[in-house]
Parts: sequence; C-alpha cells; structure tokens
Amino acid sequence: MSLIKTIKKHNDSKPIIIVGKPGSKKIDKAMSFVSDTPIVTYANEYDIEDIWSIPLERGIIIQEVNFKPKKDLIMRTLSGYNGQVVLTSDNQKDVPKPIFDMCMLKRSRVLRDELKEKAPHAEEPVNYEIDIYSLVMDYLKNADRDDVATKLKLNAPPDVQFVSWLSPNVHPNKLSFADCIVKRRWSNDYFYELLAYAHDGRMYRKIQMPKRMKRNNLEKICYKLGLKGTERYLLADLMKDEGFKAYMKNELDGTETRMLKLGAKTRKKKLDVTYANNDLRRWI
Repeated sequence: MSLIKTIKKHNDSKPIIIVGKPGSKKIDKAMSFVSDTPIVTYANEYDIEDIWSIPLERGIIIQEVNFKPKKDLIMRTLSGYNGQVVLTSDNQKDVPKPIFDMCMLKRSRVLRDELKEKAPHAEEPVNYEIDIYSLVMDYLKNADRDDVATKLKLNAPPDVQFVSWLSPNVHPNKLSFADCIVKRRWSNDYFYELLAYAHDGRMYRKIQMPKRMKRNNLEKICYKLGLKGTERYLLADLMKDEGFKAYMKNELDGTETRMLKLGAKTRKKKLDVTYANNDLRRWI
C-alpha cells in the first residue's frame, strides 16, 4: 500500500464520538460508519484486549463513554485498532478528556422539521427541548411524572444546578437519596427517573429560585461544617437540632450566623489577667 493510501486510510478511520441526548438515535448514526456486524459493547463493560484479531472492515462501537468507561483499554483500542471505532455519549462533559481528544466529534439530534417532513399530517410534536428554568417549573407542578421523567432524560440538565434549584421548594428527604447516593454512580437515566418520581408535582405555592450570592455563601458555610457544597439543602433540617446549632455558632463567623438567623455570635469576654509579682520589693 502506498504512503498516500495509508495516510488516507488512517484519516478515514479516525475514531468518531457521537454526542447526543437519549432518544437522538446515536446508535443508528454509529452503525452508518461501520459494517452490518460490528462489535457493539458498553464503555463500562469494555474488555477487548486482542484488537488485532478483529477484522478491520468489521468495526467497533462503544456506547455510553460518559458512564464509568474502562479508560485504559478504550484508549489502547483507539490508538491501536486500524478499523473504524465509533463511541457514543449522552453528553460531552462526562467523557474523559484523553478519550475525547482522540476522536472526531459528531452531534446527533432529532429535528422537529425532520419529523414534520416524515409525517406532515401528524399532530405537532411536543417540544421536549426546554431550558432549565422551564424544567424546574415543570418538575414542581406537572402531575404527569412519566412526562417529567422523559423531559429530564432528553434534556439532561446539569445535575448539581438542577438539584440546587429544586432544594428551596422540595423537602430534602425527597432529594437526598438521588443526590447523594445515585448521582454519578449509576446511569443518568436512572438518576433522572428516580428524581422525577420523588415528587408528586402538586405544588401550589410560589416557587423560590436560589440567588447566586446566597448560594455561594451557603456553599462556603457547608464546607466549614463538613458538608459538601451541594448539600446546602440539608441545613434547614440540621438547624432544628439544638446541638448542631451550637456547633454551627462555634464554627461560623458572625456574618454567617446572622445570615442563617442564628443570632449574633457571642464574643468571648477577655479575662483580666493578674500577673504574680515576683519583684523583690514585695518582701520589703
């Protein structure tokens, strides 16, 4: 094979990563780059070491590299396998940077115009692509929790920001398991489903949205108290305990205790120190 053909082949088979929200047909798009019988596996289960035994024309598809990928084995495949490797991911931020940097990025979207073209007489499709503010409003007031779960999984809002926006409006017991135990340990879909069904959607009072300055101050307070910055929604319940309130007054400064309505911090009185007179004059 000539040098030009070798270079062309290398460029043509550069690893591809397809990023798109759940439901955007990433696997269909990935299949268009490989043969009809590729090896298809998940990133957290990837165990292929003998890549040289896989025919180049077959190709490899590795799904969900945003969730606990076997980083070293995947990178070895990306650099050593001369056939086409295609990765898929629900988002870009959770893909390890060394893996992402080795790939050519492609986006996967299901467009409303495309749906209308395929079914021109169908009802107008529901627009599930909405901003985070609308997602919070929908989460708190939509009683159809299946619909809420679908919207969360399709839009995949930033988990920390979304939970922090919910926390002034939802009891911390409803959020704590999904936030502290499930988040970033299990799949995103499971996290959003668990979060969706943690609340019944029946909220009639005015929605409270967090203020940026207060949120930053609360994060600082949480760190001082041995909590994570994202666990600020626990403070209200913890402050009901008199022992913990005393601990907070001891650890925080006056400005912080006033902000949490704990009252002004008691200043320690300076004691008058009497020094012993070791001068010889006391014996005269």
